[in-house]
Amino acid sequence: SLKRLADYGAEVDQSVYDALINMLEDGEKEGLSFWIASSYRSMERQRELLDEDIETLVRQGHTYSQAYEEVVKETMPVGCSEHATGLAVDIVSKDYQILDEQQGRTDEIIWLQEHCSQYGFILRYPEEKEKITKVSYESWHFRYVGVNAAREITSQGITLEEYLGLTE
Repeated sequence: SLKRLADYGAEVDQSVYDALINMLEDGEKEGLSFWIASSYRSMERQRELLDEDIETLVRQGHTYSQAYEEVVKETMPVGCSEHATGLAVDIVSKDYQILDEQQGRTDEIIWLQEHCSQYGFILRYPEEKEKITKVSYESWHFRYVGVNAAREITSQGITLEEYLGLTE
């Protein structure tokens, strides 16, 4: 079941709530300021986001299939987004809320990437692992996997797919 993070206007699965709050509070004690750009997302909302992005590209002259292929590199197809599980959060710097390359250079994201495994989170789509994850690098997308798995994945510099033995 979902639990609301009142200070962030977001919902997550209750199993990750305490770990997420502890991580954000500890970062804030270091002078950082976080915002949750996305958390739990219903399948209906995922469909809306996908359709909006596809429509934009179609208006720019792409065919539907070209647009779909391009959009799913960044926006998961319906039924495939980790946000539907309530275990994934897109966390950004409160002072810089754009999901782009520069986000990865904010103090908040640097701190999160260095410390998230202590709280059971991993950077889900790391840089230079796109061939394995099939998703573009997202410096802001963190997924709860539990402390033991998170520490192992992070210390080995591997992806969740590699950890689970799901690579081709």
